[in-house]
Amino acid sequence: MFDESFRVLFLSTPAKLSHRSKNLIISSQERGEVSLPLKDISTIIIDTPQITLSSSVLNAIAKYKILLFVCDESHLPSGNFLPYLSHYRNSQILQHQINLSKQRKSVLWQKIIKAKISNQSQLLKLQNQTQVAKKLEALSKSVHLNDASNNEAKASMLYFPALFGKGFARNENHPINSALNYGYAIVRSVVVRNIVGSGLLPSLGIFHANQFNPFNLADDLIEPYRPYVDNKVLSLDLGDELELHHRLELVNLLHTCVALEGKIYPLYRAITRSIWSLSRYICQIDDEVSLPILDEVSNGREVYESISDV
Repeated sequence: MFDESFRVLFLSTPAKLSHRSKNLIISSQERGEVSLPLKDISTIIIDTPQITLSSSVLNAIAKYKILLFVCDESHLPSGNFLPYLSHYRNSQILQHQINLSKQRKSVLWQKIIKAKISNQSQLLKLQNQTQVAKKLEALSKSVHLNDASNNEAKASMLYFPALFGKGFARNENHPINSALNYGYAIVRSVVVRNIVGSGLLPSLGIFHANQFNPFNLADDLIEPYRPYVDNKVLSLDLGDELELHHRLELVNLLHTCVALEGKIYPLYRAITRSIWSLSRYICQIDDEVSLPILDEVSNGREVYESISDV
């Protein structure tokens, strides 16, 4: 399991990063010098081209297993710096992943899609879209091995128009889609970090198998977490563009309550537990995978410390 780092730093104004005595130092004209323990930081998001840092800082970031990623001129995540997170049984776990049977993959994908559609249904219930929610609930219960009937796509066709309005489509140039893409990218990066730290190979997916995608496994495991992003986007007062305060809210999603294993975790910690249980499933230690359950408890409430915009 991972360390207990919890802080997410969102850098949106010019600053210089350095490190001293196991602390990250953020120096800027606006706020002077801010010092934060490196061990407390899980993620750094750079959303401005005016950040200065050295290879020494990058080495410190890698040492403390911090995920760092940068955003482009549209403020969408465009790349990340992912530390090599060694696992003491790396080669053994990787061998299990490579040899995972088709049957076990099919069962796992069935579980993932059931959880995703169930969470979509629950979110629609919370939005009083009860008729469509019931249809999705039925689709969730009828998912076959490997989602052979493609219930995921059937649910999606009903889900997004019910959630964001008739005529809404995911492929349109729309502020809602910009917000969804931003939120998904944030969550995906956390999934990738945990996959690498667990000793699994992120390019070797369960269902996703794009040869040009280095993070197929992350795209598998993010699926039941997507409705949490959708829920957060619903709460945003979006205009024509995705503004800074919108992006801050989406990053803050990492601290939203998630019901998992009969307990409540912040989303970033729930992901850690999901990936840990996935590793045990792949190694045939367990036959179940811990997946999130969206309910009233996780409807917008946050736990632990929220993000710092420095």
